[in-house]
Amino acid sequence: MNEDIQGLIDGVTRAWDQVVKQVDEMFRGMPGPAPGEHRSPAAMADSELAAALLAVAAGLIGAIDPARQATFPAVGDPRWRFNLPATVETHMRAMFTEASDAFGLAVTGLTDHASSADLAAVGRLAEILVRARWLLEPADATLRRERGYALTADAITWLRKTSGRAEEAGAVGQPDLAGDIADRTETMEARLTEIRQDDGLRAVKVPKRRKLLDAYLPGSGLALFALLSAAGSRPGAAPSALFYSEPGTGNAAYSFQRLQITRAYWLAQAIALYAHLCDTSVPVLGRDDWKESIATAEIRLRPLSQEAERRYQRRLQRGLHPGL
Repeated sequence: MNEDIQGLIDGVTRAWDQVVKQVDEMFRGMPGPAPGEHRSPAAMADSELAAALLAVAAGLIGAIDPARQATFPAVGDPRWRFNLPATVETHMRAMFTEASDAFGLAVTGLTDHASSADLAAVGRLAEILVRARWLLEPADATLRRERGYALTADAITWLRKTSGRAEEAGAVGQPDLAGDIADRTETMEARLTEIRQDDGLRAVKVPKRRKLLDAYLPGSGLALFALLSAAGSRPGAAPSALFYSEPGTGNAAYSFQRLQITRAYWLAQAIALYAHLCDTSVPVLGRDDWKESIATAEIRLRPLSQEAERRYQRRLQRGLHPGL
């Protein structure tokens, strides 16, 4: 087996085992539904709502096993011998693997030591989902293959940009990393062009990020995402005020203390995004056995997510307008 592939499988297995272990520790001694889950979401305290959502996440983690999926061979193209994915199947495998890592980070982060930085993982889930939906949107296999090549070309472009940054950061006596990256990307780009021309396919472009989010991000429940998604990765006064300050007083609440609804809202978004990504992946990855677990998670999630969104929007309004 290729060492890179084996390394990926081992890494995913270790990471997912750690996530499962952490979730098991959270729920040890809590058989059945989370406290309060048998009641209407509207009657739950904020902490109970967060716990019920964590139970949904735990169920999804228990049912979807990315480490096992990584042992199934993806359908690659023998003409393409680089590590970047090029076929629809290898793109979806890579997206699913990365999304599983992001979901694990979001769940354990928002549960254990919640901070606005954890929203970067939720944002990554959204980015992966919209690209996956764009890739699989055409029913025609030829059009999907064109879009798969477009995603590969996009990755090559990103690598070329890193070569420029590597050159700026280079030091005397260091290997010519920037040159190596530039040479490799040039080779990959030429080979990808040859394969695409051999297949008689067009060169298409991946839509811009904003267009993808507008077109493929599901549900009104994520309406606040466009406003707040950058908060997980950018420092500044606005993220601190929105995520750590108590309404009315402006007092900072470290680690979302007493702000359980903030945890609950973003945990709900993470669950929804991951469930959608898993559902999107089912036909390509051949995992029909996931369908029931995904459907169960979505049914349990819906009323909890709606209540979390209602409370969070009210809290956000109060944070922006303390007089409300």
